[in-house]
Amino acid sequence: MNDVLLLGWASRDVTAEKPVNLAGQFVMRITGTVRDPLTVTALAMSAGEGAAQSLIWVSCDTVGIPAAVLELSRRKLGELVKEFPVKNLILNATHTHTAPDTAGEWYPPVPEGVLTPGEYVEFLTDRIAQAAAESWQNRKPGYIAWGMAYTPIGHGRRTTYFDDLSKRPGFEEMPGTRTEKTASMYGTTRDEKFDCIEGYVDHSAHFLFTFDGSRQLTGAVINIACTAQETEQLKETSADFWEDARKALRKQYGASLFLLPQTSAAGGLSPRPMVNRKARQRMLDMKGMSSREEIARLIKVAFDETLGWASKEMKDRPVFKHASKIIQLPRRMVTEEEYLSIGRGLAELERAPASKAPDANVRAIEDGVVFARKQRCRRVLRRYEEQERIRTCDMELHVVRIDDIALATNSFELFGDYGIRIQARSPAMQTFVVQLCGGGPASYLPTRQAEAGEGYSACVYCNDVGSDGGDLLVNETLRLIAEMWPSAKQSPAAQ
Repeated sequence: MNDVLLLGWASRDVTAEKPVNLAGQFVMRITGTVRDPLTVTALAMSAGEGAAQSLIWVSCDTVGIPAAVLELSRRKLGELVKEFPVKNLILNATHTHTAPDTAGEWYPPVPEGVLTPGEYVEFLTDRIAQAAAESWQNRKPGYIAWGMAYTPIGHGRRTTYFDDLSKRPGFEEMPGTRTEKTASMYGTTRDEKFDCIEGYVDHSAHFLFTFDGSRQLTGAVINIACTAQETEQLKETSADFWEDARKALRKQYGASLFLLPQTSAAGGLSPRPMVNRKARQRMLDMKGMSSREEIARLIKVAFDETLGWASKEMKDRPVFKHASKIIQLPRRMVTEEEYLSIGRGLAELERAPASKAPDANVRAIEDGVVFARKQRCRRVLRRYEEQERIRTCDMELHVVRIDDIALATNSFELFGDYGIRIQARSPAMQTFVVQLCGGGPASYLPTRQAEAGEGYSACVYCNDVGSDGGDLLVNETLRLIAEMWPSAKQSPAAQ
């Protein structure tokens, strides 16, 4: 018989108390205004003696998980909980574009009185470690249940065309931003040569529910293929639609309900549909709802429905396994032609005069955009100069088995087709793919189709690893999952 599963939850508010620069856009957005709080939520799980089979999973309202955040969080957790193997701490980002910058790479230095990225990282990792430690200390015997539903939240955002955009009259190159051929992120669908929205859209919503010893609901992991960027251009700190979802669910299930959001493979998706926009807006107007509230409603409908039937089968002694490994993925090589073109583009940006806009805020925005573009050019040039010596990127891969479900991590903004391949071929009955978990590059990882079309998210500026690496990531993930289902044949349960 399997060991009793121990479960513990905790959370912390990680909203900065000083003005910050929000990450997720090319422009600096310095703000001290908070629309809604940012949160980190931790779920600790263990079974058996000691901490051999254990993990702590923390979801973070951030745009990504830089190496410094993962490393510092683990070090600080190790100082708080001596017996926990800190390599079993997993972080994931919700990819809200209205949380403080934690990378410190793409923006000019912040003005005096504004929290620097390094200062916010210290604050954030303190609270990640505290939440993780508290969740570990809160572990008690409990039950789990799991299930899935379908809900239309994520939508394709890469528009494709019958012709090559770069050959159209008047086309302007954007050094440091993107290159384009037959695809464009958020391109117009009214164009007479519009072809289709690229890629499959995954509308599955995966849930892992937790219950205490009295079978009362305590929390849930919610996994959807959509990043938290419905109101991504705000100049206010915000958790985006996950805050609306938390409010909606806690209104029914109690203020103490813990919610741990995860983003499945969603590199080519967003919460904003590319067609039927006017009809959708009319729907929202007539409902008297914002788009964020509508997304929260959809999450809650799927949550309620799945909980209703999944809770009929609670388990307190599920199979529980956790494994991790470092995989080496081939870098997307920069061609000599790209290197020379980007070098010319950087020189052009270097010659650009500082903004002469009369308004100081406008000047700061315009100069900040040029700064970011130059940084992106420099990064690609460095890649070219290093690529003969450093031909691979390391990525930390985690796989967790809980009964008949698997959870598999990656560090990328992973295009959805890879997530579908993992789910379809996995021997688990249900597979949660979780992107932006740190431990490797946080760039987009595009498909071959996307690489051919280029555009933002699938061009040399946006990809540390290309489709060859995506194929390898899928196969290494499936290999590690298969080790946890040694008697399973190819994908019987998944079908």
